[in-house]
Amino acid sequence: MLFFSPDRLKSSLSGLPLSPAAPSFRLSGEWLRRIGLAQSGMFIICLFNLPFSEALKEISLTTGFLLSVLLVWGTGEGRRYGETFVRLFWPIILFAMVSLASGLNSINVFEGLRGFWGDWENLMCLVFFAAVLSRWSLHGKTRTWIAGGLLAGTLSGASVGLWRMFYEHRPFLGIMNLGDKNSTAQFLGLLIILLFFFHLDEQEKLTEGNRQHGLFLYALPILFLFLFLTRSRSFLVGVPLSFLIMIVLTKSWKTLLWVMGFLVLAGIAAVLNPIMRWEVLSILRPTADDSFTSRFPTWEGAIRMWKAHPFLGVGPNNFHMANIHALYHLPDYASHGHNVFFNLLGEYGAMGVTAFLFWVLVWVRTIAAGIRTGDLQKSHSALCGGVLTLLLVCGISHPMWGGSTSLMLMLAMALTLSPLIRLSGMEEGGGREQTGSKIPVNADGDREPLRSLK
Repeated sequence: MLFFSPDRLKSSLSGLPLSPAAPSFRLSGEWLRRIGLAQSGMFIICLFNLPFSEALKEISLTTGFLLSVLLVWGTGEGRRYGETFVRLFWPIILFAMVSLASGLNSINVFEGLRGFWGDWENLMCLVFFAAVLSRWSLHGKTRTWIAGGLLAGTLSGASVGLWRMFYEHRPFLGIMNLGDKNSTAQFLGLLIILLFFFHLDEQEKLTEGNRQHGLFLYALPILFLFLFLTRSRSFLVGVPLSFLIMIVLTKSWKTLLWVMGFLVLAGIAAVLNPIMRWEVLSILRPTADDSFTSRFPTWEGAIRMWKAHPFLGVGPNNFHMANIHALYHLPDYASHGHNVFFNLLGEYGAMGVTAFLFWVLVWVRTIAAGIRTGDLQKSHSALCGGVLTLLLVCGISHPMWGGSTSLMLMLAMALTLSPLIRLSGMEEGGGREQTGSKIPVNADGDREPLRSLK
């Protein structure tokens, strides 16, 4: 199990310790361009459908993963790609293996294997997103495409949710593909963190003529309004706290003034509106709120699951099953653990929790090493810090794993680690000279990257 140390990061990812390229079949440069264009299209479609359509999300994700494998195979550098991905993403691979073992060990094997498929999708998504982002430089146009895809899907799905609120008199906002208010809040919280990362990353890379500066901040007020309409109060604490962590990590003190001004305006709105005032004031006394204390029996049930199945749990996606509820005396409303730690402990056991912690620790260590060697920027550490803060704070009362929430976590991980894949020479066409390669070269004789978005 590899932990990247600062002094070994460059050598471990530069291509030196990787296996030499063996002669293999390669696709022509024209075919690689076509596959890359299709892969990029699937990427945007997948982002759009994360909050909008489950079926289209599944189709675009699987198709994009297969196109990524084909693209890598077509360059003749599949083995080097594979080794690089394993070195960076082995905790997610380990978690998927634990998920499979847990599913096979479950008393509800079919449901357990369905849960494993969700975790396998996370791994496919990570490979797919990382393969795309390793071809794209994270400049203004790329950020706009990513944010545009996510925002278009969110606004489309939210329009359906708002219609249901007004015409079906639903008390909470549930975005189309995300279902209930808690899943919607988890997605919105991570989306807000990603857009704030784009702003901080843009500030760090700000050059003359960059016209996108500040663009991503304009979408945040409407997203915060959607987040309030979910009435998931932990995110009203978790998201501002994540902002503060991200600002401290990047030392963006001017942005801090903007955030403080926004919070002052939100506070005034809370005082003027009685519903908002109640929501905000109830944060100060969570144990007096039935929606929080009702989680206690669920947590107790998760501990009973873990005691009965300490190593592999009862199986992924099994929390909602009727026989599990009967065996471990769970309340009827306990469709999941209502806590990221207890949910993992009950469904995946100690091995699942350990694999999840490995993911967090290796991610943090890799980014810290990249910052020290200069291969990553402070904005990358800010995104990691913001996401983990949200996991820690909002994970007290929300599972924060599964469905589109997990895919957003994979997107955040791919955004922070894709520069290391580019560093190791893992761009289109590979990082080494290859005899007989049909990959085009520019006027200076250098290999041209096959980017579909410049």
